[in-house]
Amino acid sequence: MPHLSGKGLVAAYHQLGYDTKVQLKDGRGASRHVLWPASWKVCDQHPKAGTPFSHQPITLTVVKTHESCTGGDR
Repeated sequence: MPHLSGKGLVAAYHQLGYDTKVQLKDGRGASRHVLWPASWKVCDQHPKAGTPFSHQPITLTVVKTHESCTGGDR
């Protein structure tokens, strides 16, 4: 599994391959939908980086690019 945290969502999709099943989770807990991937970034991933990657489902926790992953700028 590649390291995706801190990357833009479009770059993460490129690295995973578009045939990989990806579930997105709003890092703010607001259940926002990602309509424009270029305006989002990855804060966390499951499975973690370094885990053997066999195109299993991936969960990416994402926030808008201008937001911090720590939640301090709501």
